[in-house]
Amino acid sequence: MKNLLLPAVICLLFGWQSANCVEIIEIRVDIINGRYHVFGQSHLDASAEFIYETLIDYDNFHKLADGIAITNFLPPDEPGRLLAFSRFKSCILFFCKTVEKHEYIEGNPYNSINVQAIPERSDFSFNESRWLIETTDGKTLLTYEAEFEADFWIPPLIGPWAVHRKLARTAELVGSRIEWMYARGLTLSQISN
Repeated sequence: MKNLLLPAVICLLFGWQSANCVEIIEIRVDIINGRYHVFGQSHLDASAEFIYETLIDYDNFHKLADGIAITNFLPPDEPGRLLAFSRFKSCILFFCKTVEKHEYIEGNPYNSINVQAIPERSDFSFNESRWLIETTDGKTLLTYEAEFEADFWIPPLIGPWAVHRKLARTAELVGSRIEWMYARGLTLSQISN
């Protein structure tokens, strides 16, 4: 019930129909051997093709979530390999840091997107993430998995709680925005910041 309250409020505030609001299934954050492991899963009312095309659009990805200042594709440093850059502000309570990542992106159209940060060009000593997209029961199941080790300080006692909170808010916002665009036939490139 708790996981459905925020999306319902978002839907009411922005005039989105409740039938078009994301359903969060599960969110987990663990620390294993000093690395954060995050897992999020939700059902969306949008096609797998639309979700894939939206998530792989790094030139406009920053429009999906608050706190992301810049995302864009860069000229590849290896032939045939997608290279991207992102900059976002990360805050845990009153500890804030601007974080940058250069990362390789590998897409398997309409099924998955794998992202691997380049440690020497990022604020992470390790960062890999994956989006999995599956159609089930007339909805699309979107799974996000990530493992990361930051090169910056994350308060140990509140870090997992803060990462979980941020992941939950971002999942609800991103999912609701994807559903809203899909229902209106819009793409990220048609949305202003």
